[in-house]
Amino acid sequence: MEFYHRNDRAIKSLIDLATRGHYPLFEENWLEEFWDHDTKKLTGNEKAKAKTLFKRLCEHRTLERQRTVFWAMKIEDRKLFKRAFLKMVENRILDASPELQ
Repeated sequence: MEFYHRNDRAIKSLIDLATRGHYPLFEENWLEEFWDHDTKKLTGNEKAKAKTLFKRLCEHRTLERQRTVFWAMKIEDRKLFKRAFLKMVENRILDASPELQ
């Protein structure tokens, strides 16, 4: 599941950082906020919306602007973005370490 264009370095670098435990877009308490909500699979409509959100974020090259775009999203959009982002991080980790599956 990829919500970004394969050549987009901005999201790829954010995912690489996240696989190492660093989440520069999110605040310190983002994980607590995330787990307070339902973490079920993304529906087709949610995937399409997430793709739009990732595209909007990728239009900006600097991390500061990306953080601004992220925090300017509606709360529901931020939650959806987090769910989709974490799913991509999880997939990257599992792809890199098949013994974890």
